[in-house]
Amino acid sequence: MQASILAWAVPAVFLAFGIGFAVLGRFDRSLHGWSLCFSLVAIGFASTILPAAEHAFLKPVFESMVFLLALGGANLALAARMGRRPRLGAIAGIIVVTGILSGLAMGPIGSATLDILVVQTGCALLMLLAATCMGPRAERRIDRVLFWLCVMVAASLGLQNVLLMALPQDVPLTSLNWRDSQWAFVFQLSGAISGVAMAFAVLLAIGLDLIEHHRRSSDLDALTLALNRRGFERRVTELRRGASSDVTSALIVADLDFFKQINDRYGHEAGDAVICGFAALMGEMAKPQGCVCRFGGEEFALFQRNMRLGEARDLANRIRKALCQVQWPFDLQDRQITASFGVVALERDESLWDAVSRADKLLYIAKSHGRNRVEADKIAPTLAVAAGPVRRAA
Repeated sequence: MQASILAWAVPAVFLAFGIGFAVLGRFDRSLHGWSLCFSLVAIGFASTILPAAEHAFLKPVFESMVFLLALGGANLALAARMGRRPRLGAIAGIIVVTGILSGLAMGPIGSATLDILVVQTGCALLMLLAATCMGPRAERRIDRVLFWLCVMVAASLGLQNVLLMALPQDVPLTSLNWRDSQWAFVFQLSGAISGVAMAFAVLLAIGLDLIEHHRRSSDLDALTLALNRRGFERRVTELRRGASSDVTSALIVADLDFFKQINDRYGHEAGDAVICGFAALMGEMAKPQGCVCRFGGEEFALFQRNMRLGEARDLANRIRKALCQVQWPFDLQDRQITASFGVVALERDESLWDAVSRADKLLYIAKSHGRNRVEADKIAPTLAVAAGPVRRAA
C-alpha cells in the first residue's frame, strides 16, 4: 500500500536530519535544538507504524504529544534565532490543551477523525506562533523564507482538516484502520515534504549565518573590533546608497597624540588598551546611521550619515573632551590621553577616500597647531586631491 511505502522512509529521513544536525552542532550549538526536534518527529512517525490495540488511546496520544513537543521546540529555536523571548505560556497552553483534547477524542469519544482534527489544529497554531517570531518583513531574506514556510505548513494542515471534514468516509477512522487508510498516506506525505523543506531551510539559514559571520569577521579590526578599511568602505557605501540625494554626510578622522611615547614608555599592552578604549569611545558616540573604522596604528575614522558639518564638528569636540576625562588603568592613570581631529562634510558625488584625504589635511593642521583640537572645513574636493597624500605628524 501507499502508506506502507512511506511507513519507514519518513521516520528514517527525519532521523537522518536529526543525526545530521547533532553532528553539525559541533560548529553551532543552536543546531542541537533542531536535532532534538527532528528526532522527536522521527519517533512520532515511527510510532504510527506500530499496530494499536482496539480502543487503545495512549499510543495515539503519545504520538500527538511527540509531534506537538517537536513543534514547540521549533518555536524555541526560531525565537532564539531572532533574538526574541519565546512565548512559553502560549506554547505550553497549546500543547497541554491539544493533548487533553486528543486524549478525550481517542478515549471517551473514540473518534480518530476528531483526534486528527484536534492535533493538526494544534500543530497549525504552533507553526503560526513560530511565524510571529519572524514576520514577513524580517531583515534577512532567509528569515522571511522561514516565516512563509511556517505559514504554508500551517495552511497545509488547515486545508487537510477541511478536506477530512468535507470528503465522505466509507468507514469511520479508528486507531486500528487509520494506518491503512488513504489519509495516513496523505498526512505522511505532506508531513515529509514540510519537514524536509524546513530542514533544508534551517540548513540554508545556518550556512548563510556562517558566511555572514566570516564576512563580518574579515571586515573587523582584530584588536578593537571596529571596522577595518575594507569593512569601512563597504559599510559607508551601504549607508550612502540608502540616503536620499539631499542628505548630508560627515567624516571625522582622528589620530591619538604622541602615541609612540605611550608605547615606548608604558609598553605595547598599555598602547593597546588606549587604542581599544578610544575605539569604544568613538563607537559609543556614533549614532545608529554611523560607523567607526580603525585605519591602522592610532588612526581612526567615523562616518555619520544625515549629519551636517557643524554637527560633526561638535561631535568631534565631544569625543575629544570625553577622551581627556578618561581615567586609564595601570601606569596611565596619571597621564591625559588626547587626540586631534579633522572633520569634513562629504560632497554628493565625492568618493570616500577623497573625503578622507581632505580630512587628513585638516588633521595635519590640527597636529601642527598644538594637537588636542578639532579642525573642520569644507574644502573643495578638487583641491584636496591636488594636494596629494598628507604626511602626518606624530
